[in-house]
Amino acid sequence: MPSGDRLLALRRSRRVARALAAHEHRTAAGLIALLVLAYLWPVLLGGRVLSPAAMLYKLPPWTSLAPADFTHYVNMSLADVPLSYYPWDALARRLIHAGTFPAWNPYALAGTPFFSNPEVAWLSPYSLPLWILPLNYGLGVSAALKLWMAGFGTYLLVRELRLGFWPGIVAGFAFALCAFSVVWLSAGVFLAVASLLPWTLWLIERIVRRARSVDGLALAGIVAWAMAGGHPGAQVHLLTAAGLYALLRVTWGVPGAGAAGSGSARARARRLGLVGAALALGVLACAVVLLPAQQAATGTAGAAARRGGGAEPFFGANMPFGVLRTVLFPDWWARPSEFEAGPGSYNERTFYTGAVTLLLAAMAVVSPGGLRAAWRRMAPFALLGLLGVGVALDAPGLHAFVVHVPPFDQVQNQRMVLWLELAVAVLAAFGLQALLDAGGPGRRAWAVVAAGALAGLAGIAAAGIGGGAIGAALHYVLHRSGTELARPVALASVAWWLVFVAALAAALALARRRPRPGALLGGLVALVVALDMLHFAHGYQPMPPASTAIPPRTATVAFLRRHAGDGRIAGVEFALPNDWTTLDGLRDARGYDAPQPSLRFLRLWRLLHPSQYEHTGFTFESLDATGLHVLGLLGARYVVTGVGQPAYGLPVAYGDEQATVLENALAMPRAIVAGRVDVAAGEPAELAAIAAHAFDPRRDVVVRGADFRAAPAPRGAAGSARVVADGNARVALRASLARPGLVVLDDAWERGWSVRVDGRRARALRVDMVLRGVVVPAGRHAIVWSYRVPGLRAGAALSALALLAAGAWGGALVARRRRATR
Repeated sequence: MPSGDRLLALRRSRRVARALAAHEHRTAAGLIALLVLAYLWPVLLGGRVLSPAAMLYKLPPWTSLAPADFTHYVNMSLADVPLSYYPWDALARRLIHAGTFPAWNPYALAGTPFFSNPEVAWLSPYSLPLWILPLNYGLGVSAALKLWMAGFGTYLLVRELRLGFWPGIVAGFAFALCAFSVVWLSAGVFLAVASLLPWTLWLIERIVRRARSVDGLALAGIVAWAMAGGHPGAQVHLLTAAGLYALLRVTWGVPGAGAAGSGSARARARRLGLVGAALALGVLACAVVLLPAQQAATGTAGAAARRGGGAEPFFGANMPFGVLRTVLFPDWWARPSEFEAGPGSYNERTFYTGAVTLLLAAMAVVSPGGLRAAWRRMAPFALLGLLGVGVALDAPGLHAFVVHVPPFDQVQNQRMVLWLELAVAVLAAFGLQALLDAGGPGRRAWAVVAAGALAGLAGIAAAGIGGGAIGAALHYVLHRSGTELARPVALASVAWWLVFVAALAAALALARRRPRPGALLGGLVALVVALDMLHFAHGYQPMPPASTAIPPRTATVAFLRRHAGDGRIAGVEFALPNDWTTLDGLRDARGYDAPQPSLRFLRLWRLLHPSQYEHTGFTFESLDATGLHVLGLLGARYVVTGVGQPAYGLPVAYGDEQATVLENALAMPRAIVAGRVDVAAGEPAELAAIAAHAFDPRRDVVVRGADFRAAPAPRGAAGSARVVADGNARVALRASLARPGLVVLDDAWERGWSVRVDGRRARALRVDMVLRGVVVPAGRHAIVWSYRVPGLRAGAALSALALLAAGAWGGALVARRRRATR
C-alpha cells in the first residue's frame, strides 16, 4: 500500500476510534446520571428536600409541633447541616439576591466574618444552583452534580489508565456512592472538593503520558474549581494526593510514553513542572477566597483546637482498628439515621466502597500477571489507599507525623479515608479488566469469591447468633426496623455482604457459560455494583417531604422577631439552636462558625460555660450572675429555654407550650456611652472585672491598659448614643456627649473594622474583651464603623494575575494550534 494510502487509512482509523470513544463516554455519562437519579429521585423529581433539619423537632420550640413520622428523617451525625451549612447558604443567598456584598454575618457570635468563611463556597460552580434556584431544590441539584462529577471523573480516570468501558463504569458507580460521598453529601463542601479528586488525577495521568500543555491548563481549571469548593481540609488532601500521584507516576515511568517511559530525566522534569505549574495556578486563581479565609482563621478558637490534630479525638478520629470492618460491613454498628451502637461518629469515617468493588480490587492483586503487567498504573493507588487508611486508623508513627506537618496540623486528617475509597474503586476496575481479558473467572477469581464468603461467615461468628438474633436480623434486613440491638444489626450487615458476594458469584457463573462473555460479564457486574451502592446509600441522607423538612415558624419565634430590635437572643442548651436563628433574622450571641470566634471570645464565653469546647457550637447549660454579665455584655436581652426549665431569677417575657422566653435586664443596648471605664492591666484582670458582682454591662466598660494608653482615659462620661444606619459592613451612630467619653458599639471586634468620627479616621478600640469602642470628644458626633475583608484586595490581585497567566497560557496554545494547521 502506498504511503499516502496508509496515512489516510491511519487517519480514518483514528477518527473511528475517537468516535467510538466519544460514544462510550456519552453512554457512561448517561449511566452514571441514571445511578444518581435512582438515588436522588425523591429530591429531583419527587418534591422532597435533601435535609436533616427534621432533627430540630427534638428541640424547643418545635417539640410540640413534631410530625408523627419525623424520626424517619433524623440523622444526628448530620447536625452541622441545620446548625451551620443551611443557615449560611440561606444568608448568602439572601445577601446575593439583595445585591449586597456578603462581608459580615451579624447574626452569630455578636457578628463574625462571612465572606472569609470558606465553607460557604462562594465561587464554586456547585453553588450556582443554590443562588439561582429555590434553595431547597437547589440543594438537591447541587448534590446530584457532585455525585455525577465524582462518578464520571472516576470513569475518565480509569479509561485514561487504558482500561475498558465496563471497568470504568464499575469504578464510577463505586466512587459516586462510596461512604465519603454519601456521608458528607448534604454538608456540601466536603464533596464539592472530593468529587474533583478523580478529575485531578485523570488530567495528571494525561500529562504524564503526553506532556501536553492543554492538559496542564485544564488541570489548573479543575484545581481552581476544587479550591473554590470550600473545605480547607479536603483541599489539602486533594493537593497532596495530586502531588504524590504525579511524583509516583513520573518516577516509575509510563511504558509507551516516549522519553518519560525510557527514563529521560528532562522529560520527567518537564511533566512534573507542568503539573506543579498547573496546581500553583489553580490555587492562585482562588486566592480571592483562600487568602481572606486564611487571615480570618488566624488567632481563632477553631484554629487553635485543630493544631497538631488536637480536635480529632473529639470528632471520632483515631478510631480503633476494629472500625476497619466497615470496609466489609458498613452497618455493623447500625447508622446514625437509625441508631448507633459503636464508636462515636464512626460513621463519618466508615470505609465502604462496595462489597463487589472490594472483591474485584482483590482480584486485581491476585490475577495472573496482573501486578507485573500493570504495576506502574496500580501501585500509586494502592499506596494512596494504604496512606489514607493508615492515617485514619492512627498507624504507629504515621498519624503522629502527619498531624504535625503544616498544613496537615490544621485539618482533620482522618478524612483521608477518601484516598482509600478512590483507590479501591480504581483497583476494582483493574480486577474487572483482568476478568474480561481472561475471558471469565479463573481459579484465583473464584478463590477471592470464596474468601469473601468466608469473611461473611467470620462476621456471623463475631456477631453471634444466639437469643433470637437471626430472626431479628432477618426482620431488619427486610424492613430496616424492629430492633435497636447491636447483634441483629451486625448480622444484618453481614447478611447483605453475603447477598452481594453471592450476586457476584452468580454473575461470574452466568458469564462463564458464554464463549465471549465480555459485555455480559461487564454489564452484570456493573448492575450488581450499582445495586450494592444504592443499598448502602439508601436512608443515610434524610429526604423528607417539604412539609417536614423545615420546621415551621413558631409563636415563640414570632415573638422574638417582633422584638428583634430590642437586642440579641441566646438559648439554654439546645433551645432555638444557633445558627438556625439566622433564617428569621435574629441576632444571636451564640454561634457555630468554626474556626471563628476569636480566642478572646472563647475565654469570655468560658465565664458563662467553663467546659465550652473550642471547635463546637457555643452554648451554655445554666446561668448564674457571671453568666448574666456575659450575656448582657453581648447584648442578649432574651434567653430561650424549654418548658418547665429554670428561670434563673429572670422575668418571663413570653411563654407557651413550646418554649419560655426570659428577659435579661442587664442586656447592653446596641450602643452606649460608657458611664465608667475600668482600665485593666491584662486579660485576667479584664475577665475578673467583667465577672465582678458590681459590673453592669449597660454602663460599665473594661479596657485593657495596653490598648487604651494612647487615648484619653475618661472615668465616666454623660451622654447618649444610638445606631442610625445598619448595613452589612457599615454601621452609623449618632452620639451626644457632655465631655470626652468612650462610645461602645455592642458588636464583635474583628480585624478589618475601622472607625471614623465626623469623617476623620479615629483609633478603633477593643473593649469588654470582644466589643468595639472609640473615644470621642464632647459634643454631637457622627460615628461610622466600616468593615473591609482582610486579605480581599491582595487575594483579588493574585487571582487576577493567575487569570491573566491562564489567559496567556490559553492564547499561546491557540496560536500554536493555528501555526500547526497552516
